[in-house]
Amino acid sequence: MSKPDHPLLNDLIYYSNKVVEKNLVVGPGGNTSVRIGGQMWISPSGFSLDNIEAPNWVPVDIETGECGHAELRPSSEVLFHLYIYRERPDVTAIVHTHPPITIGLISSGRDDIPALFPDQVVLLGDVPCLEYITPCTKELADAVIGVLRNPSYNALLMKNHGLITLGTSMKQAYYRTELMEDAARVFWIASSMGQPRILTEQEKQDILNLEAEKYRQQLAGS
Repeated sequence: MSKPDHPLLNDLIYYSNKVVEKNLVVGPGGNTSVRIGGQMWISPSGFSLDNIEAPNWVPVDIETGECGHAELRPSSEVLFHLYIYRERPDVTAIVHTHPPITIGLISSGRDDIPALFPDQVVLLGDVPCLEYITPCTKELADAVIGVLRNPSYNALLMKNHGLITLGTSMKQAYYRTELMEDAARVFWIASSMGQPRILTEQEKQDILNLEAEKYRQQLAGS
């Protein structure tokens, strides 16, 4: 099966490689996908994200869930990808990773990673957190869409599991992933040195109202 020529699929391959390069997953962990028309193209089950040849990306009909690859299965987390695309027409790309610092923080008793710097406010916004649910299950997919059907959320933390980020482009979804891990690192460092100074709600709103940040948000989604 050959991969159709489409810029979104080129982006899917490029940023999936970056996920591994930046140590946001290990081995065959994580999964990525993009929406093209009525189909999503998703990473195949059992493959490392940096080792997926172009013909091995798996097309899945978003409405029916039918797999269009003759030989390979879609990622075992295919169900929450389908649910998100069905209920969030604004979403074009999904990135699911296992960033180690992020997982470490949310699995040690925390329910959030507070905002300490402007990029976290602008590009991530509020990020809710799920208690642990067995991966690859309908129970997890139901819980994920129960939160992410809210269009104000573009990322979701999952205790003892990982992170899901959404975007209007693969670039945006990927950078939200990278930024979440950076935010976790910053909070970890700040906590080890003393009491972190968390941005107030008014300070976050002031950042969002900056004209320069509105322009950057537009660029991030392209």
